[in-house]
Amino acid sequence: MIPRTPRGFRDVLPTEAAWRKTITQAVSTQFGLWGYLPLETPAIELADVIGMASSLGKDSLQAHAAAEAPFRFFDSDSNLVALRPDVTIPVARVAATRLRDEKGPFRFYYAQPVFAERESTYGQEREFTQLGVECIGKGGYVADAEVLCVLFEALQAAGLSTFTVAIGTVGVLNALVRQASDSPEWHDRILQAFHKSDLVGIDLLTKEEGVKPAYGDAIARLARIRGGKEAFGACAELVAPLGCESDLEQLQRTYELVEENTHMGTLMVDFSIVSSFDYYTGLVFKAYAPEVPASLASGGRYDTTMAAFGRNEPAAGFALGLERVLAALEAQGATPPDVGPEQVVSDDDPKLMFAKAAQLRAQGVRVVLGGE
Repeated sequence: MIPRTPRGFRDVLPTEAAWRKTITQAVSTQFGLWGYLPLETPAIELADVIGMASSLGKDSLQAHAAAEAPFRFFDSDSNLVALRPDVTIPVARVAATRLRDEKGPFRFYYAQPVFAERESTYGQEREFTQLGVECIGKGGYVADAEVLCVLFEALQAAGLSTFTVAIGTVGVLNALVRQASDSPEWHDRILQAFHKSDLVGIDLLTKEEGVKPAYGDAIARLARIRGGKEAFGACAELVAPLGCESDLEQLQRTYELVEENTHMGTLMVDFSIVSSFDYYTGLVFKAYAPEVPASLASGGRYDTTMAAFGRNEPAAGFALGLERVLAALEAQGATPPDVGPEQVVSDDDPKLMFAKAAQLRAQGVRVVLGGE
């Protein structure tokens, strides 16, 4: 037998590991400057905990079927447990249970691996690292703008010179979908098509029998509305006559506040955005960089998720994928830090060699002992 890692898992060698550490430290420092505090959660959660939040989220008509399945197994206590598929749900659990008697708002940041069971496809990682923040106990467009500004500064701190953050809202799409058809199965299929950015599929679904033509046409056109400030006017013109302009004004206020307070990267509006997780209730957003097809980060507002754990408070946050950020940095010409020793210390007398090395380490110099 040849020793190897399971599919979708990999070893990280020193050069890349050092680069990952540098980026993680830079991004975490930026999170801290915004008043966010570090939080760690277990890699394993009770499967029921993951399911509690997801079942509540289905009422928001999100694309829950599109999310990858978590790894599930029974532990030695016969509990069905799951490796966390993201960090938002564990953080929500902590805020609602461990901090139930403390008054918010809470601002947390994390840098933790997450896991997803995916089909046997080349290049599909099943373990990856998320760097993210959660702002719990604050609602409204000011809080949304805060989270977005943190994302902009985190991407800049990671070293990216070019990136785009696209924002939208699930409120408008959810309102149209509810009115377009009474079929829950159709709801799932149209939201999955949005998640996959499948415009052809969206067009076909909106013309199916049983779909109200006015709402179906609006859904198909909504998927194509993107751009700058002008996108808000185009969306309002489309959905206001149908009474489906939910969250649109708040999204525009968020956009304007973020635009005034970010000086790097591009902010745009995209009403086709839908997350693969099913708990978002308003703002949703994704970050992209050239030559990296998948999003670098995603997040949004999940105001109903806390209620699943007994604490009914608004919340918003995001997670950026460390591996995708590294891919974007490489595409933009960045190179990893030098991991070689800064100084080699040798001496025929081992005692003197150790003493010299200790003096240099005390000065912050990286040292490698020479000799055989």
